Amino acid sequence: MKIGQRIIPFIITITLFHSLNAQVPEDTIIVMYQKDSAVVPETEQTVLFFQENERIPAGLLNKITVVTKARKTMKLAALLKTADMKTADYVLADMDNDGKKELLFSGNTGGAHCCDELYIYKNIGPNKYQHVAKLFAGNTVITDKKEFRYNLYENFGYFFTCYACGYSDTSDAAPVHITTITLRYNKGKLSIIPGDTELRSTINDNLGKLGEQPYKKIDPDLKQDDGQRKEFAINLAVYYYSFGRNMVETQKLFNKYYKFPDSKEVWNAFVKQINYMKKVNDF
Repeated sequence: MKIGQRIIPFIITITLFHSLNAQVPEDTIIVMYQKDSAVVPETEQTVLFFQENERIPAGLLNKITVVTKARKTMKLAALLKTADMKTADYVLADMDNDGKKELLFSGNTGGAHCCDELYIYKNIGPNKYQHVAKLFAGNTVITDKKEFRYNLYENFGYFFTCYACGYSDTSDAAPVHITTITLRYNKGKLSIIPGDTELRSTINDNLGKLGEQPYKKIDPDLKQDDGQRKEFAINLAVYYYSFGRNMVETQKLFNKYYKFPDSKEVWNAFVKQINYMKKVNDF
């Protein structure tokens, strides 16, 4: 039943699919929701984006030309057979409302905790598209505003801790968990939507609370902590990208709140990860 803006779950159906025609893997758990009078599965926003935008008929794959980031020209059909694109979904969508549709690909590299990839190709002529941007390891969500909500967690998942380990504080004064930045596509480029005063204040408050916690040594055997350093790093990364990508100002913020004896090691690891992100992302 739909009450206000909430959709109330009314049944959970666990179905084992054994038919050769099944469209989902075996032993999949589907959570069903009642929306008005229809029963529909809950669907993630990026999946919806690729479901709702223009599909390319198989007969046109050899008629569309693409220019890769390496400046290699090939047919779309050939690109889809490459290692990066074998499992990718792809659609045409006008991302900047200029009357021309971009060609977008969404795929995953596979492996533990990694890594989604999203490619954008701009239209440069009739049935011709050129690579202009890539988002990697951001667990990217395409919103209904055609913006890209990029999650920094995957990039810092193993930052002095295990991937599933995270800083825990159940008090009312706990830091606010923030992990995402938002990007917008326009005329062949991805730009970061700047943070506002509220975000800046939240990050400062979070870092202040984290800095007040006792120093926790890295476990000598596991080489891990309880997620405190990762929480520091993600807050700093959100700040770095949301406020001008100024590494000098970001380091000042780090030095202000991270007063622990391993500060040099932690800062160097943070810079190394930011530099890696720059290599594998186009923003």
